[in-house]
Amino acid sequence: MEESELKALVGLIDDQDNQAFGLIRSKIVEIGAEIMPFLLEAQDETADEGQIERLKGVYNAVSLQNATVELRRWQENNYKNLFQGLAIISKFQYPKLEISSISNLLNKIRQDFWLEINDNQSPIEKIKILNHIFFNIYSFEGNTKDYYAVENSFVNDVLLTKKGSPLLLSVLYSVIAQSLEIPLYGVNTPRNFMLVYLDKMYSFPIDEVQDKNVLFYINPFSKGEIHSLKDIFSYLKRINYNVKTEYYLPCSNPTIVRRSINNIIVSLGKKEESNSIEDYKKLLEVLE
Repeated sequence: MEESELKALVGLIDDQDNQAFGLIRSKIVEIGAEIMPFLLEAQDETADEGQIERLKGVYNAVSLQNATVELRRWQENNYKNLFQGLAIISKFQYPKLEISSISNLLNKIRQDFWLEINDNQSPIEKIKILNHIFFNIYSFEGNTKDYYAVENSFVNDVLLTKKGSPLLLSVLYSVIAQSLEIPLYGVNTPRNFMLVYLDKMYSFPIDEVQDKNVLFYINPFSKGEIHSLKDIFSYLKRINYNVKTEYYLPCSNPTIVRRSINNIIVSLGKKEESNSIEDYKKLLEVLE
């Protein structure tokens, strides 16, 4: 549609007839991402609180529809790119977010990693360097003071505040490491998401990984503490979980994104934000 037509359609949102508004809303949602900038523009141009709420409601419906489509497309075609999957979630939460801006922040950290890493270093030596840059130079840390803050679960917030959940810290750490051919993968460990360092890089899905391929584990929430497979078994026993491969071997990227969305739902639940919870449950359904 032409820009003038999109603007005219947005202008019809103030129609007081509920039936007419329902038809207009459906048409706008059907158009999708193309009309989203004009919905935001209309919010900035009106002082009418009722109209602003209507525009926000329509925008959220379009945004949810768009995020659903993008997440489904990611799962089907581009699931190897974990950062992109989580960026879709961040974009839904923050409509004006420029993904390129957070990608640039990540690339800057990657560049600093790249300058210090070489093939002659042992896995432990590489992790010591990564830990120093990630936790000492860039000051990333687990948000222990506000563990359930919803911001802990969005990549843009974590990159900006340098505080995050076990999962998001692990994701950023592993995404950078994998881009440098360092075989670090996410592990769906109960309560505290961790990373496993394998004997080599693997293609996704990595179902062929076995115990013998594990070198050690890293806990980014505890500033990159290194643990053995025996340590993980002891941890599972301590928290009353049976030892299962899904708890100590690499998990899929869709599994990581699902866990991230679940974390968001838990955080929102503590704030009693029921409308937002329902939206994220719909996104979760895409990955189930």
